[in-house]
Amino acid sequence: MIRIAVCDDEVSTCSEIEEAVLDFARGRGIQAETEVFYSGEGLYPFVSEYDLIFLDIMLLEMDGVALGRRIREELRNEKIRIVYISSRESYAMSLFSVRPLDFLIKPVARERLWEVLETFLRLREDGAGEFVFKAGKSLGRLYLDEIRYFACSGKKVEIHALSGRREFYGNMREVWRQTEGKGFLTIHKSYVVNTAFVSVYRHDSVELADGTVLPVSQRHRKTLREHLLEQYGGGR
Repeated sequence: MIRIAVCDDEVSTCSEIEEAVLDFARGRGIQAETEVFYSGEGLYPFVSEYDLIFLDIMLLEMDGVALGRRIREELRNEKIRIVYISSRESYAMSLFSVRPLDFLIKPVARERLWEVLETFLRLREDGAGEFVFKAGKSLGRLYLDEIRYFACSGKKVEIHALSGRREFYGNMREVWRQTEGKGFLTIHKSYVVNTAFVSVYRHDSVELADGTVLPVSQRHRKTLREHLLEQYGGGR
């Protein structure tokens, strides 16, 4: 079961998105439950109940960006996927701190919305994956969507996750083998980052949701920028 919220102060927009979501779910044979909200303050008390939120930016009182920041910073919830909706494209690259799944322009095309839902399902499957490593005589496992980044120091690899720091003897080749195509990017010879946790992008560094700043080497800057532009909607 996937629970999806639609939050927009335009009744027609909510109806169109809800109908498109339910049609998609029926076509894929997926169980989906949707609920509509017309204000950010109405949705906020219930956000933790949803897997995916379609959220208008230009809401009254608590706008979509403010609500997104409260989800990430106050609730410290990184698992809820947020898709922003707006009639203005200029917002796309200003949303890094909220780390949305995508950005849709009104009027929302059903084909684009279905593309976003396909991406959501793929990431949901990938996020359920695990990173497996050997720590001493034990075998360790961490969910991929809880890992912020990997840091290599000599023959050791540090795993920086929501649950704390772990380490194992290995190299970045082993890290990349398990994370390739699952939302992780190499940004430096010593770092592989989960791009879902990137809140600020600079020319030569990224800042993560917890304030950690990691360097981005010259050879990886173009790939990272293109990936982030695509991820946050600016490349569409």
